[in-house]
Amino acid sequence: MKKSLVAGIACLSLSLSSAAPWAVLAAPHQTVATDNGQSTLQPITSDVAVIAHRGASAYGPEHTLAAYKEAIKMKADYVEFDLQMTKDGQLIAMHDETLARTTNAKELYPDRAPWRVKDFTMDEIKRLDAGSWFNAAYPELAKKEYIGQHVPTLDEAIQFVKKHGNGKVGLYMETKAPDVYPGMEEKLIEILQKNKVLDSKNLFLESFSEDSLRKLKTLAPNVKLIQLYTGAMLKGKDVYQEFKRVADYASGIGPSKELVVPKFMEAAHQNQLLVHPWTVNSQDDLASLLSLGVDGEFTNNPDKMVELTDKPFISHGVASGDVTDTSAILWARTNDAANVQFEISTDSSFKEPFIVKTVHAEAENDFAVKAKMDGLKPDTTYFYRAHAVSSSYTVNGSFKTAPAENSLKPLTMVWGGDTGGQGEIPPYNSFKAMSALNPDFFLFSGDTIYADNKTPAVPNPPSQSVQDFWAKYKENRTDAGLRSLLQKTATFSIWDDHEVTNDFSGPSQPLTPTGLRAFEDYWPISNERSSADKLYHTYSWGNTLDMMILNNRGYRAPNTQADGADKTMLGGEQLEWLKKQLLESDAKIKLVATSVPISVPTGKANARDGWANGNQVNPNDPTGYENEFKKISDFIVEKGIKNVFFVTTDVHFAQVIKYDANHDGKTDYHELISGPIGAVKINPGTLDPTFSPESMYAEGNFFNFGVFKVDPTTNKATVEIRDENGKIHFNYDFQLED
Repeated sequence: MKKSLVAGIACLSLSLSSAAPWAVLAAPHQTVATDNGQSTLQPITSDVAVIAHRGASAYGPEHTLAAYKEAIKMKADYVEFDLQMTKDGQLIAMHDETLARTTNAKELYPDRAPWRVKDFTMDEIKRLDAGSWFNAAYPELAKKEYIGQHVPTLDEAIQFVKKHGNGKVGLYMETKAPDVYPGMEEKLIEILQKNKVLDSKNLFLESFSEDSLRKLKTLAPNVKLIQLYTGAMLKGKDVYQEFKRVADYASGIGPSKELVVPKFMEAAHQNQLLVHPWTVNSQDDLASLLSLGVDGEFTNNPDKMVELTDKPFISHGVASGDVTDTSAILWARTNDAANVQFEISTDSSFKEPFIVKTVHAEAENDFAVKAKMDGLKPDTTYFYRAHAVSSSYTVNGSFKTAPAENSLKPLTMVWGGDTGGQGEIPPYNSFKAMSALNPDFFLFSGDTIYADNKTPAVPNPPSQSVQDFWAKYKENRTDAGLRSLLQKTATFSIWDDHEVTNDFSGPSQPLTPTGLRAFEDYWPISNERSSADKLYHTYSWGNTLDMMILNNRGYRAPNTQADGADKTMLGGEQLEWLKKQLLESDAKIKLVATSVPISVPTGKANARDGWANGNQVNPNDPTGYENEFKKISDFIVEKGIKNVFFVTTDVHFAQVIKYDANHDGKTDYHELISGPIGAVKINPGTLDPTFSPESMYAEGNFFNFGVFKVDPTTNKATVEIRDENGKIHFNYDFQLED
């Protein structure tokens, strides 16, 4: 059996820069485990099972002794047998109810179509060749020894695995079509007893038929049973109730692999049901399901899974981020301590010269690693790959560097946020739709997790330990669409409140150091941004766009403080930095990435979380941060700074707003809001009137994301709001001012 994928105990410490305004709140040294103990997204067994599906059926003819031998050589934990019954009541190992696909029955018995197993005696089946078909179908894997392989009886299969597996390889058997074969269950138990394996701890019996499993339970009360599922079997059912019911007779469930998502895992593991998905063959899929905490996997390629369970591997994909014209940050995570090698090249085959860097993954950062790649060429697509040095499993990604300084190049950016809130957890369709657009980069505009909400990763919220926070990031990374997007393009990540707790103010929230630490661990953030935990920085796309990423959380005064000249969200230093960036930018577009909106009142009355005080709701509310934003607004107007766009998410609906802050009839700047990707959906309300907003578009109650395109040749910026399936709900071309 393979070792547990749950990491061991490590002694960690929280170390934060003294320059951060909350540094005094850093926690003392403590001994902790890298996995969150309450998470349902981790195995409930100490050993994750490698189940050779029909034997090592990617390498030899399925359900032959040759395929079973290959599985044993590859160190599979279990060999799986599908069972059919012959005309004379013998159990054989075969998947199909007919002999046609995997034997030469058509040639040997041409007049006996449709060649159903139940119509043939054991002696007749023994004359068949069950291996030559494999050589014809897969000539690159053909072997002479496969010619003439016979169909094994269940007795033969058990005895072969016992002998060649030295008693260490388990048996996994499925009653196929038990309604076609009356008495199959009794015959199976009889054979298991005869071969002295009925009481083996390494025996599982499986079926899609609940009746068959319940019959087996009656015949052998202590046997471990697995209820198999197709998607159709679970359609319309509450998995929590279904698995509670199934736990009455089964030890586990065997779902089709696409069914396995966090809620599925939670429902199973809360009922102490093992999860063994089928049939998982690519190493990407094997690794993905291991990241969800499955307890075993059926695979035609047991060698690929054995490698993953034996050695550290890249467990949650890779990412690139904070890309400039000459550099990028690469990110990966392993499931245990390991050296991680990053390679980067302009050639997707990596035949051309490329850069190699090796970084050590340690428990202190939950085995997440980053590597900065310098000396890159502007406006160039780069391919990269990462692997734990001890493993051959490699994960690939790509990104495009920014254009050279002063150049004007087109740009496509996608943005969004709000993932994992109010029970809306993976899978997320929006990330797939974003990825399909092949954007130049992705701006993750905050609430990249909901640390304070109940999810399978943290069933008992709010997140308290760094392990809880890490678990939340890993949970979202189980989403195939998000991994695809992160591996396809660069990401610029912003934190907002739910990376710590709802509507928090950094300096006054004790959990800020913990939430910040996890955020920095799980995103490819540059040292320029993470230094002193400042997080704000400007990134340029040639002369087309300057993107000014704000830190709206780390320096703010408490939300409950009355607004006034001394109340700040950004802090004095960041505010002056923003003004300087706006004034000195000669880019066509000044994009201010802010995690909170300007005129949509957020938070609660008397504790406004965004800039607006919501005086259209409560004219006596003294809170908000309008005095500070007025300084920004006045600066833009007085300095005549053109083509300013504030981009955010946060409010769980989409809206595009233009502002005439000085009431001169001309638009001074715009605000672009999208979301949510995966959180509660609400409808837009009335805007706070302070800065004279005018809504150009507002729509709620749907999952959505934003697209921002710039075409320097036409001097236009295009904004789109798309739903989770990629359908455009809003499209507008802004004519840029010279």
